[in-house]
Amino acid sequence: MEHRFEYLTSEELKPFIAQKALVVMGIGTIEEHGAHLPTGTDWFITQRFTDDLSAYLDQNSSVPFLTLPAIWTGYSATLMQAWPGTIRMATRTVMDMMRQIIGSLCEMGFDKFLILNGHGHHTELLRVVAREIADDHGVFPAVTNFFTLGAKEYNAARTGPTGTSIHGGEDETSVMLHYGYKIDVSKYTTVDHVHYHTEFMAGDNFLGSTKLFWSTWNYNPSTTGLLGDPTPSTPELGRVLIEACVKNLARFVEEYWHHRD
Repeated sequence: MEHRFEYLTSEELKPFIAQKALVVMGIGTIEEHGAHLPTGTDWFITQRFTDDLSAYLDQNSSVPFLTLPAIWTGYSATLMQAWPGTIRMATRTVMDMMRQIIGSLCEMGFDKFLILNGHGHHTELLRVVAREIADDHGVFPAVTNFFTLGAKEYNAARTGPTGTSIHGGEDETSVMLHYGYKIDVSKYTTVDHVHYHTEFMAGDNFLGSTKLFWSTWNYNPSTTGLLGDPTPSTPELGRVLIEACVKNLARFVEEYWHHRD
């Protein structure tokens, strides 16, 4: 069955609306990712992950769903302009764009949305948008930084120490290798391995010990555009992470879609 929204006609969408289908939409961005990863990394991963989740749900779930193409641009902090490649929008512009896209879908009759966030700077923005949609339409979207759903499996399989996995490090590089993107390993560097780890700040996306927000770009400044260390990256680690994220998120899809007031 075709689940890609943009490939369906208005008539073909009507049964999905009648079934109150889940709408899955992702947002990444185009920004610098050091010397070894392409600027489209967050966007590529978000789209490929959306496709993987779609394929899994199609084979393993009875939940009706549609997917939208991943959005390729968003907000990145100004300091990332130090390295060429970052296309950035204002925070409120990103939020209004998402609010209007989801609002349009609410007006069609959809009432369940899963927003896949593939870019760390969007986390708080998307959560605010979810609250605004609830205020506007009485609809409550779910938002996830989807990599976190595979943290347990990732930590069990990773070979790099704490501090390799924030921006362009072991996690993203492994996933890009898993997805078959060509990466020049001669460009790997350990220079921006994150060494700042305290009771309050994890200094790694997969440790879950960050208890408050303080930008890593401030407490562990980058010299290359990276925050982390790509040298331990492997395609196998990328596969482990993506498969765990897909399976765990699919379980949440069942919980979320079947929860009806």
